[in-house]
Amino acid sequence: MQPFRILEHTADVGFEAFGSTREETFANAARALFNLIVDLDVIETHDEVTLHIQGPDPESLLVNWLSELLYLHDAENWLFRDFEIQHLQDDSMSALARGEKFHRARHQAKLLVKAITYHQLALEESPQGWRAQVYVDI
Repeated sequence: MQPFRILEHTADVGFEAFGSTREETFANAARALFNLIVDLDVIETHDEVTLHIQGPDPESLLVNWLSELLYLHDAENWLFRDFEIQHLQDDSMSALARGEKFHRARHQAKLLVKAITYHQLALEESPQGWRAQVYVDI
């Protein structure tokens, strides 16, 4: 199973993320987000950040998770590639994000992602596993 795929939309860009567990799907959604921003292969994972996220329901938790990662990218120049979801409930989670700060000489920016949206947001389980669908504002 592929971890994620990019979705085209008339005004926005989105992605689907997949996983055998909800934790794996959240991690793959974060990878998909950073794949929109920069080539994942050039991100080194020598630094890590601990995150604690809350939301009223699983879908909002997913949006808040991705929004916090995007905030760390925008405010502190973080690029992340690896994610370890340590704890995940319907309304809270904790995770480690591994990556490095943006270096203009090594990282070629692809898209400027402004926000995570609720447009066509989906988080669902099927017999094949979990799937998340997220669109971002660019």
